[in-house]
Amino acid sequence: MAYRIVKGTVSVDGKSPDGDTIAFTIDTRNEWMWPETEDGRFPQFNSKYQANIRFEAIDALELHYSIQSVHPGKTLRQPLDLAKQARNRLLDLCGFDRTALIESDDFKITDSKQQKIPVTLAYNGIDSYGRIIGFVFTQDMGFEVSDRNPMVQLTPEHVSQSLNAQLLREGRVYPTFYNALYPQLRAVFSDIVVKARSQSLGIWERHQDEFVFDRKPSLEEIEALVMMPKLFRRLSTHIAQNGAVSGFRDYLRDINDMTVDTREVRLSDFSSFVRTQKLADGKYKLWMSHRPEELVFVKG
Repeated sequence: MAYRIVKGTVSVDGKSPDGDTIAFTIDTRNEWMWPETEDGRFPQFNSKYQANIRFEAIDALELHYSIQSVHPGKTLRQPLDLAKQARNRLLDLCGFDRTALIESDDFKITDSKQQKIPVTLAYNGIDSYGRIIGFVFTQDMGFEVSDRNPMVQLTPEHVSQSLNAQLLREGRVYPTFYNALYPQLRAVFSDIVVKARSQSLGIWERHQDEFVFDRKPSLEEIEALVMMPKLFRRLSTHIAQNGAVSGFRDYLRDINDMTVDTREVRLSDFSSFVRTQKLADGKYKLWMSHRPEELVFVKG
């Protein structure tokens, strides 16, 4: 399970981190660490050699989900207390002194200490937004890399020590798996999720397995619910565009999020795992047929 290793620092000044994304500055003293992926894609670096890390295998509740195509200037968020708890815990795990941080109304942070925290990043992909998808470590993992061999073989023991795993272990975030994540590593995170959910840690204390809506719920009603962030993003965008819960599965089919059911090892799309039912009183019930960790999304 080969991953490229790159070292650098994470920082938050002037940024809006959340529970699964943070700004990363590459250590340019080691040119061989330049993080190209096998398909030749590069991160979206700015002039300061900064790009965003998107933490592999996890998905935090949304602090600022934009639906600009439907409502310009409109930003949605999931329950604010849980979303900020995930963000704050990520900052704590990195080692930031949060007493030096001031947060604005739009969640942008000013850091009076201009903190830059050293981290090691193990990654094997860049997403469509130019973010580096990987595992983040603050401790010395003893990875032996060089200009001739910048890759390491990540083991389940390695990833269990990542910040990704710790956030999931504490119930701060949801699991969300993509096909680039090796099955042996995915199994580590699945086991962590099962344990956190059984103990009702963090989000799992308030997670809902099913929801009942009026046919035309408001976006504010959707924002108040604790659900898998991917489901939230799809549902809120559908409501914003179409105004009603009815037709949601057709909307999902049109998007065609290719998804693997790991129970039966079959390929389908996300709509196959979302159920809706019109109730006798005219309201709609919505639920997922599978646990989040039982699904693997296939990148296009």
